[in-house]
Amino acid sequence: MMSAKLKRFLEEIRLESGNVLPRDLHITRKSCALVAISGGKVIKIGKPQVHHCPLFTTLFSHKSLDPDTIQDKFEKQIDSWGMFTCRRHICDDKIIVPFGASEMIMYALKRGNIDAAVTVCEGAGTVITSNPAVVQGIGAYMNGIFYTSPIPDVIADIKKNGGFVLSEKNAEMNQLKGVRRAFELGYTRVAVTVRGDEKQMIAGIRSLQKETRSSMRQITILAICNTGITQAQAQNISKNADLAWACASKEIRRIVGPHSILQIGMKIPVFVLTLQGIDFISAYLSDPLLKDTLRDVGQKHYITSSRFAPGSIKINMGRFSVYLYETGKLPVVAEDEPGPLI
Repeated sequence: MMSAKLKRFLEEIRLESGNVLPRDLHITRKSCALVAISGGKVIKIGKPQVHHCPLFTTLFSHKSLDPDTIQDKFEKQIDSWGMFTCRRHICDDKIIVPFGASEMIMYALKRGNIDAAVTVCEGAGTVITSNPAVVQGIGAYMNGIFYTSPIPDVIADIKKNGGFVLSEKNAEMNQLKGVRRAFELGYTRVAVTVRGDEKQMIAGIRSLQKETRSSMRQITILAICNTGITQAQAQNISKNADLAWACASKEIRRIVGPHSILQIGMKIPVFVLTLQGIDFISAYLSDPLLKDTLRDVGQKHYITSSRFAPGSIKINMGRFSVYLYETGKLPVVAEDEPGPLI
């Protein structure tokens, strides 16, 4: 369902474009500001509400977030990655974000913890694939996608590399339909990324698993792009998701954090809420025996890149050395968080 904010943004674009929307149009978001891209150029940026992001600083060397730095970020992605254009880079296997959703899905596919992923790509809409490189190529630098139009070359490259799209005609984005389509294609263990504001979508996907429990179908829900979500949306994530990215959301930290059993990272934490989520991320762990430790329902743990207290266990996640700690409660708060939290 299209939000009122997105409807207003589209209406502004329509009026600014001569009373018609551009045929090639993609809307993403950064710092809770909607960003419109057409013809390989940023054509409109909303008002940022988050002014500092430690991950953004690490990736793009910008200490503050404003329209100019946001535009610079997307222009670099368009130039180097071909994003939002027919030059879109589809396949990759480099880890860009140590605790990123696409990185975790890539490893889960490589190691057989899941057999398919349902994600979203600009220019293609919902994508179903079992190819780890397609998941990472699409998701490495991806922010949430709120609107997109089809780019035939992007769709063709996805199909050439073993992916499927819901609709070549309109680049439909519908993760519930995507999971259903994955099951129709014969996959049984599916990970799906869903924006946190899509409350009905998340609940619908979880209900789908309950409907298909007898056939041994399994769905792992990754709630992403959660900055600015409401209390009700955070409660829905806490109830239905397996993993949730905190982004710059105070509601995720306040509502989802305490109900999680594992926190991964501190500045922008990932909260693992279920044993199914533990099984999913175990593919990203160097030591498979750690899964049994993390599945202990009587304990909570967190993972950080810093060793700052005794009792830690050094492990690897992906290609990074990190430290595992036991804790009495979550979340564990970092000094350097996105700001302001919204």
